[in-house]
Amino acid sequence: MATTVGVAIDFSNGASFGYPFLLNDPDYGILGTNILADSPQDLSDITDQVIRVSTRRGRNRILSNFEAGSATVVLNDPDSDFSPFNPASPYYTKLLPLRKIRIFANVDTFPERVYLFSGYITSYDTGFYQGTDQTATVTLECVDGFRLLNNVSTGVSPVPGCPAGQLSGARVNTLLDSSGFPESMQVIFPGQTTMQEDPGGARSILQAIQTVEQSEFGAFYMTRAGEARFLDRDLVSQLADVTPRYYTDNSTPGSLQYASVDFAYDDQLILNDVTVTRYDDDIGPDPVPQNVFDQDSIDTYFIKSGQRTGILVQTDQVANDQARTLLVARKDADVRIDSMTLDIYADLSEEATFVNLSSDIYSLVVITKTMPAEPGETPSFISRELFIQGVQHDVTPNSWTTVLLTAEPIIQAFILDSSSQGLVSINNLSY
Repeated sequence: MATTVGVAIDFSNGASFGYPFLLNDPDYGILGTNILADSPQDLSDITDQVIRVSTRRGRNRILSNFEAGSATVVLNDPDSDFSPFNPASPYYTKLLPLRKIRIFANVDTFPERVYLFSGYITSYDTGFYQGTDQTATVTLECVDGFRLLNNVSTGVSPVPGCPAGQLSGARVNTLLDSSGFPESMQVIFPGQTTMQEDPGGARSILQAIQTVEQSEFGAFYMTRAGEARFLDRDLVSQLADVTPRYYTDNSTPGSLQYASVDFAYDDQLILNDVTVTRYDDDIGPDPVPQNVFDQDSIDTYFIKSGQRTGILVQTDQVANDQARTLLVARKDADVRIDSMTLDIYADLSEEATFVNLSSDIYSLVVITKTMPAEPGETPSFISRELFIQGVQHDVTPNSWTTVLLTAEPIIQAFILDSSSQGLVSINNLSY
């Protein structure tokens, strides 16, 4: 096949996926990709033993936090290479929890390897044939860097280096550094919102960062290359103005073809009574809950309340700005496209396959569905511009299915001179 899945394990210590730069090496000699590692690599490509692979990354709803990414790799292991109790194994003494693993795709005519998942092995689960003498399969259960951040406590005191007035991006940087997460794997944008002083109180580093994420109205997630990425709301709004990828259910020129889409029309995302309250830092005026509502939406759909509390913004005005942004985006019901399924082994060009596999969180897509029509009538279309919010891969020897979870951009900011985001009747001046 022109497209194949691969798996490699790095048995070295440390969290970094920055394998040492090797001059002229096709995999580890890429400027801007390969970086200095935090320990010498001990890399093993186990692709020949892979039977099945599945990966899950992202979130289902754009107002929810990103979840820890996970992956499952099933290996054929007739010689018990992945048994920690086998002294004849080439990996004997190396099969420790939280060893680094990368799942990737190779498309024949493209020299660039496409990473699908980068994380850490949490368990090596062995299955046996009938009897106990021969090992059949081993299942590697894996998680991404969220697991590492969730295992580190901030302590009960405020985190050092997190003063009042600090921009959200600098706050995320400080929290990541305090956890020991490699600096080379941090991609952090500056932020638009100033934070209160870190409130203290025992919680995980991940929880502390996700509070900053909600305070900024941005996004924090692990990339498929294993980097911790923080996007501020200004960048999120600009990502809605890039050139999208077009997907249709037919062979429309200039578009890619999907296998299926999942529509939804319900009340799950409606919010017409929104309250946002900042954290009370005991400095200055007490926080006042900022409530906004839309009476027309309430009359139509009944009251659908939503609350966001404890965010670290410094003023009630910023809390009010958040509430208004949420209300504008969620007060009306609309037909949604929640996901799109791609068949990677379909009869597509290798370029189209490479583009599909490169799809990632916050990629912008336009999905069009042709609706049924009576003979002789012109068919209608449903088309939506959406952000990818999650990516799932399921790979077997005979199939490769990719599901892209999608959601409409929540910040429809007004961007001057933009053909799509510069429409006064649609886009709003963002705070």
